Amino acid sequence: MSTQTHDAAEVRTSIEVAATPEHAFEVFTAGMDRWWTRSHHVQSGELKEIGADPFVGGRMWEENDAGEVCTWGRVLVWDPPGVFAFSWLIGPDWQVPAPDAEGSVVTVTFTPTGTGTRVDLVHDRLDAHGPGWENVRAGVGSDGGWPAGLRQLAAAL
Repeated sequence: MSTQTHDAAEVRTSIEVAATPEHAFEVFTAGMDRWWTRSHHVQSGELKEIGADPFVGGRMWEENDAGEVCTWGRVLVWDPPGVFAFSWLIGPDWQVPAPDAEGSVVTVTFTPTGTGTRVDLVHDRLDAHGPGWENVRAGVGSDGGWPAGLRQLAAAL
């Protein structure tokens, strides 16, 4: 696994998994609730479920234990099994985003290898979050951010 910040407003991380691109894509998207870090949510209470609607324009959403649902992103690319991209609307305050929030972009590619699939995740345009965007970069780029998410994805596969 490797994690890098090539550009001030970008985080890149990748991992090789012992699964086909089709299976890795399916678990990353439809199986998101199986690998997502349970403490990573923006609503009060406990995270009950997290998911992605399986089409361009669909929601990236979470539901808490009180049954409240919030949308924290939008699906931008749905091209199984190769590419999944979504907007990340959660800003530096790590709260439920406003409906008109500016977003960064997370692009995940699934490339076949001789032993499985290379999953590359690029979270860029982080400066779109405005003042304090560096806190978003620090959070998603930390070991407990996207790198932990990809390790948990690998474990779920």
